[in-house]
Amino acid sequence: KNDDSDDDDDDDDDDSDAGGKGQASKKNGGVLDYDDEELKSVISMLAGLSNSKGSALKTADYVEELTNHRLAKNFDQKTSLYISMEALCGNEMDAKALQDKSKYFDKVNNSLKLSGPDVLWALGAYLDMNPGTKKFFAQLLKVVYDEEWAEEKTILEFYNDEEGEGTPAFVNAQQAAAPFLKWLAEAEEDDDDDDDDDDESDD
Repeated sequence: KNDDSDDDDDDDDDDSDAGGKGQASKKNGGVLDYDDEELKSVISMLAGLSNSKGSALKTADYVEELTNHRLAKNFDQKTSLYISMEALCGNEMDAKALQDKSKYFDKVNNSLKLSGPDVLWALGAYLDMNPGTKKFFAQLLKVVYDEEWAEEKTILEFYNDEEGEGTPAFVNAQQAAAPFLKWLAEAEEDDDDDDDDDDESDD
């Protein structure tokens, strides 16, 4: 009899765990995390919209659809950008894919008032969910920089000064970003040298 009661207790525990799991993922007052299963349906629907309309899809219409899903499912602005990367570029996003869809990302960033660190957070979330894109990461960062979604100083501080520590896939992103960060730091030094030359010529 005791064995039976133990089994019942185990069943109860399993039920409470299963019931609590969905709640646990909605931390931050019920906000969905980027890796939540519930977001897969949102990504799928937005990808379907993009695929069916192709280049005829207006950026405003895309952002409106994204916002409707955000309000219905309750995920934050940064996660909206990550979802857009998945929906618009698939699970093997390279620099060309990101560049080709840049007008949509421009619109998402501006509409949701995303900062440089927000964009880098979303890129880390994408890398975390799609580790195979690590080989493209430095090139993706170059697009982020070229499109002015994150400034030089922000990118260097985020990775080199580790201000992004604790963000999704930070260590992997930092390693993968190394070639671009080296180039960026050298470009910044060249700019500083040019500034010094200008100062001297003014005298």
